[in-house]
Amino acid sequence: MDLKNNQVVVQILDEKSYPENFPFDPDQLFPEYEGNFGTETNAVYSGVREILHHAGLDSDRYGTPQWNPFSDLVKPGMTVFIKPNTVRHYHMGGQDIFSIINHASLLRPVIDYVLKALEGSGRIIIGDSQVTVGLFDEAYEITHIAALVDWYRDKTSVPFECFDLRKETSARTWMYGRWGKKKIEKDPRGYRFVDLGNLSCFQGIDPAKLRIAVASYKNMFKHHSGGRHEYLFPQSVLDSDVIINLCKLKTHRRTAITLAIKNFMGIPAWKDTLPHFMIRSPSEGGDQYINPSFRKNIITWLHDRVQSVPFIPAKFIFALTKNILFHTGRIIPFKDPVFEAMWYGNDTLWRTLFDLNRGVLYADREGKIQKTQQRGYFSIIDGIIAGEKDGPVAVDPVPAGVLIGGSNPIAMDSVGSTLMGFDIDKIPTVYKALSPASSGPEGSPPLFIGSLKDIQVNVNGSTLSYDEFGDSYNLGFEPHPSWKGHVERD
Repeated sequence: MDLKNNQVVVQILDEKSYPENFPFDPDQLFPEYEGNFGTETNAVYSGVREILHHAGLDSDRYGTPQWNPFSDLVKPGMTVFIKPNTVRHYHMGGQDIFSIINHASLLRPVIDYVLKALEGSGRIIIGDSQVTVGLFDEAYEITHIAALVDWYRDKTSVPFECFDLRKETSARTWMYGRWGKKKIEKDPRGYRFVDLGNLSCFQGIDPAKLRIAVASYKNMFKHHSGGRHEYLFPQSVLDSDVIINLCKLKTHRRTAITLAIKNFMGIPAWKDTLPHFMIRSPSEGGDQYINPSFRKNIITWLHDRVQSVPFIPAKFIFALTKNILFHTGRIIPFKDPVFEAMWYGNDTLWRTLFDLNRGVLYADREGKIQKTQQRGYFSIIDGIIAGEKDGPVAVDPVPAGVLIGGSNPIAMDSVGSTLMGFDIDKIPTVYKALSPASSGPEGSPPLFIGSLKDIQVNVNGSTLSYDEFGDSYNLGFEPHPSWKGHVERD
């Protein structure tokens, strides 16, 4: 159960939908299962079970009442952190919400097997750091995760916690009318900065160029300069012994795909230190847009003032001027439609994601990066209802009926991207991670050990090499429009 395990399990299901009857009981009485079972078909429960089985977990006892698949990963008394993808509480295109977020039926078998491994002693924490405008309670009601947590609290003595990981969320402001910020701070254990320092993928990058659209550039500079490259983590994540990463199979506007690696964008409590792009065009040392543009430079300067100036009337003036300049594009078109690095040339977000994945895997409880993995890891990518085109929050639903499981996020993303029909040599979050020389500064703890030939793919019980898998499976997802023609497999 560590990064040296490059086996990936792909389970292709006949059913391509989630069960409707809460609490999503299995539809058959498995030998190791001790609860009730229902009459509704539940391919998700049996699919997760098969993922754990074909991953070889506790294989000697499979098929017996003693089978305990997480027993090597989860020990009695441990704290297990479950990180679902609940990025926001509605689909921006008005389509199936479960094409962008997890359904609670995915959590049900995972929690059942975690509880079996804990043997009545330990703790389970569930949480996510959504986009700033996301409504946590609404999302957890829609997904049925909140109801599932309450159901478990009545069934077991193991403590359950479920809370918003964010330190602040969006709030309306008067006059300016757009989103301000309000503090929430729900983690009872507090928050701690994890500093990658000279191990960060931003080492050597001009911090004055780093931006995220929803925060002040001044905060970004403060935490990515002077030898610091730090991210605010919930202490509950750092205190955990095991993290189980539950993701979605969908496209993304800045990274082509959002699978296991990208899901840890929902770990940090504060968005202000998460670089998404570097200002200006590639010829000017940035990736914000494709071609140099004086107007876009001015729009960026105005947006920086909107995000950093505290005086609301001043925000209003800067925002109004910005919007007027932006709409001049209707009269004199911009050379390209890209504004915030939502294109295949994004050279920033992979760096943030590698930093975050190293933080989750290698930071100790004090937030210090160690040379050895500090917590156990297992991940399941949910592609029962997947998403293509305008990802990550306005995808077209794809009823793929697929689950992917494994212990290494890079191996999983390699397989998931290939299954979607994409070329991993064109996806920075994958191809850079496969090469130690490009995945971070010298001395960085590894995200992947081995090479593509070391990845074995178990598909419904049959083992294939990575190349064999790619030759046999291609779901032909359509990428985000700004990646179209730049990421598909030949």
